Amino acid sequence: MVILASVAIISAIAAVEASKLVQAVGSLAVMFICIGIIYWLVLAPYVALFHMLVYAGAVIILLVVTAMFVGGESPEAV
Repeated sequence: MVILASVAIISAIAAVEASKLVQAVGSLAVMFICIGIIYWLVLAPYVALFHMLVYAGAVIILLVVTAMFVGGESPEAV
């Protein structure tokens, strides 16, 4: 569990420090998945399932689609 927590913290820092929007969303996805696995390991399967479906699923898809529509990779968007 310590390894998952450290991976979650490192990916959260990588999401904040990312220079590209897609890299930040990928780091957030890794963080959400690690947190969902931690919930599963502490015997909270309903919370883990809800976290994986809502955060690691819906929120990441929403961020990716928004980045595609807005065009967050162009320098003018910054």
